[in-house]
Amino acid sequence: MKCNRVRPAAFTLVELLVVIAIIGILVGLLLPAVQAAREAARRMQCGNNMKQIGLAALNHESAYKRLPPSLFVDIGLPPGSSGQPGSPYPAIVHCWSIYLLPYIEQNQVYSAYDQKFPWFSSPSIVPGTPNNQAALKNVIPGFICPSTPGGSERKISGTFSFGAPFPFQDFAATDYATCSSINPGAITFFGYAAGTAQSDLFSSLGPEVKGAGAIPVLAQQPRRANSMAFVTDGTSNTLLMCECAGRPDFYIGNKKDASKYLKDGGWGHHENDYGLDGAIAGSTTSPGNCVINCHNDNETFSFHTGGATHGLTDGSVRFLNASISPQIYAALITASGAGKTPAEVSPNSEQ
Repeated sequence: MKCNRVRPAAFTLVELLVVIAIIGILVGLLLPAVQAAREAARRMQCGNNMKQIGLAALNHESAYKRLPPSLFVDIGLPPGSSGQPGSPYPAIVHCWSIYLLPYIEQNQVYSAYDQKFPWFSSPSIVPGTPNNQAALKNVIPGFICPSTPGGSERKISGTFSFGAPFPFQDFAATDYATCSSINPGAITFFGYAAGTAQSDLFSSLGPEVKGAGAIPVLAQQPRRANSMAFVTDGTSNTLLMCECAGRPDFYIGNKKDASKYLKDGGWGHHENDYGLDGAIAGSTTSPGNCVINCHNDNETFSFHTGGATHGLTDGSVRFLNASISPQIYAALITASGAGKTPAEVSPNSEQ
């Protein structure tokens, strides 16, 4: 008896093309969701970095009864002469980050850094002086936002001029910085009365300036780092740390601008302290109402969609929208605003 074999059905070309098209549509639908999930995880890690920085600052305050300075300068008169601070360098200069290292499990780097000399100290510049620059080449994972292009591979080189040129090479980057004040040229723009001094608008992490050369050389009044008593606006209403991400690359909005190289993005560089200017959206022209994610040349900037991560003085973390009122953002920066503007009366970070 003869059996007829039944051939299995096969895909036609049209059916195969339909299946491919469906798979393509599904991939197109799923890919944004996957990317969004990855960015959510990166943003969460950035928030955790900020949390650890905030806790480190509070631990420093507990140990020394002072918050870390946003920057530290001890300058003698004449600067750099024998017996003066930092000699033979012109002064002792440090960044806020140095003071946090013992509290974020970076004791080895902290021990390699000599605080009796400035961050740019190097035996290749002045033989026999400590190699602080070598310490600043170490990557500190907690200072890197995972959303930033280039991550920890970014290296920063340049020359810092302070009476003389001091070259540096291959510094490890930071995506976090202190916005410790409102710059003089923007004070009235953000609603403060004419004649308001910048020193009246310092944040919780403010500069510490000392030495006989402070006034004659820097034109700065000596001051100590702030105690908690300075934060009269409330620790939950005062910013401690901001994002200033992407350096040394320069960004305006979401576009990289290759015409400029930012040399102050190494985590040990004292110019990781900046004042608020704001900018006109799409430019670096200041002052302006764009206070978050406008550009990363000494302004708050992140690679998170719609805003940036901030640490508050109470140790909490908030994501502030780029659409925040610029007056409210300014009020969140100041530690002792004391009702100097309507926004200072009751700053609301959700606006």
